[in-house]
Amino acid sequence: MTEKGLSDTDRRSADVRYEWQSFLGLLPVLDLQPMDPVLYQRCLTAVWLSRKSAISRTDLQQAAGLHFQAETVDFDLLLAQLVREEILEPILSSPFHFQIRRRNWTNPESAYAADDRLSLSAISREEQTARFRMLGVLSARISDLRLSERRVQQIREQRGELERIYEATWLELENAIGSKAAEGIRKNVEETTEADAVQLELPLEKKRTFDLEGEARCNQ
Repeated sequence: MTEKGLSDTDRRSADVRYEWQSFLGLLPVLDLQPMDPVLYQRCLTAVWLSRKSAISRTDLQQAAGLHFQAETVDFDLLLAQLVREEILEPILSSPFHFQIRRRNWTNPESAYAADDRLSLSAISREEQTARFRMLGVLSARISDLRLSERRVQQIREQRGELERIYEATWLELENAIGSKAAEGIRKNVEETTEADAVQLELPLEKKRTFDLEGEARCNQ
């Protein structure tokens, strides 16, 4: 690289460091009123979707679809708001790089955006356990040969409607807390409910065998 090239690089680096120091110094006093709430929402969602522990200004601009903006002043206001809300934390030694701090929150664009992640997970687990258990009950009733065809069809319709609600709820939860977390909760709900059902069936099976044996002895 030529001496002029090195000089230009050093100058740009110095300019970025100066801009960074100015940004940090102005953070407590910046007027954030001109900030666009729609663009802020896009940045918030981009941070939530990031799988990294840190993010740069450039990466956040690209993730939020704002990299086409030539002016960085407005975008820095968005960054300042994220820092003030303790979603991002400046990495002092790396200009315009930020640690992503808040992880226990829901997708800002989901139906549960205002809900606490842990509370939402607990409520969803309870509701979905009840629905999954009821799906098992309805499936068992469909297999009951004593029921009329009309009644069986009614139960099938009830089960179909409940299945749609069950699946839609998992999709909403996945959108709110992420697919991996939602899949883990679903797996736990279904495995635990099925195991409980098996435990309940065993004593009933033993009782039925005992009753049959007693009936056979009485008939001898």
